[in-house]
Amino acid sequence: MSNLQIIAQHLINSQKILVVSHILPDGDAIGSIIALGLALEKLGKSVTMYSADGVPAKYEFLHGSEKIITSLPAEKFDCVAVLDCAAQDRIQPIWAEIKDFFILNLDHHPTNSLFGRINYVEPTAAATGEIVFALLELLGVTITPEIATALYVAITTDTGSFRYENTSEKTHLITAKLLAAGVKPEIIASRVFDLRTVPAVLALRLALSSLTFSEDKHIAWMTLKNDDLVRIKAGSDDLDGIVNYAKNIEGVEVGLLFREQADGTVKVGLRSFNVDVAKIAAAFGGGGHARAAGCSLHTDIQTAVNRVLTAVAREIKQ
Repeated sequence: MSNLQIIAQHLINSQKILVVSHILPDGDAIGSIIALGLALEKLGKSVTMYSADGVPAKYEFLHGSEKIITSLPAEKFDCVAVLDCAAQDRIQPIWAEIKDFFILNLDHHPTNSLFGRINYVEPTAAATGEIVFALLELLGVTITPEIATALYVAITTDTGSFRYENTSEKTHLITAKLLAAGVKPEIIASRVFDLRTVPAVLALRLALSSLTFSEDKHIAWMTLKNDDLVRIKAGSDDLDGIVNYAKNIEGVEVGLLFREQADGTVKVGLRSFNVDVAKIAAAFGGGGHARAAGCSLHTDIQTAVNRVLTAVAREIKQ
């Protein structure tokens, strides 16, 4: 019996279930929480869906997003399903509260630290949404249009609208089943990829104005100061995708975005076509995928730029 089958059986045997994902949630995190949460409710379970940073505005159209809470109730749960989360520190601020519960860890990040009581980590999955889809099949849950839409958002965001190299034959086979279940791709594309808030556009303008290249033009990076982000009222979800503007320049091997945060740390997003940026991020306590990763440095933004650029240049040479 695979670990995913064991997880399915454990969910069937549980009644009170907490479903959570990582801080600063993306489409895969939110879509996976909603899909699993709604499915477990269909099975008659008492489900609590939690996201420390809430639901980004672009995903609020998803049915079930209104059920996601940002303050954890003082309750005991039979188990906790942690989705799309590579390490315990990505489940802050609630890890101390949930660590003694029965943790089910479902993820696709190759850097996952296997912190669960039962772990199912599948790096070949394009998104955690693919894993949730497989889990729902084991649970025998009928995929409703609402569940299908949440899963489609999870998969399409983590594959860059099916453009990234993690997109597989299995990805398209799953997506075909989601379309058959009632997904409307044109609505999702408009809400998730096309519409931009004013702060998001202003943040992009700021980032592009800071665009800098290494001498050989193989590295491109942008910086965003916290004071500027506060001034234009830009939140984390307004910065989604900006780093790709650096990566997608002809000749660039690694694109980076350095974002100064209110607590004095610097959040770094790394993207590439061929370089293993997960390895670079891991050296700074972060993680992610080979072509898309992130980390945080407890230093000023210029020092962060210097340290990360040195590591990136070293990795490109190797």
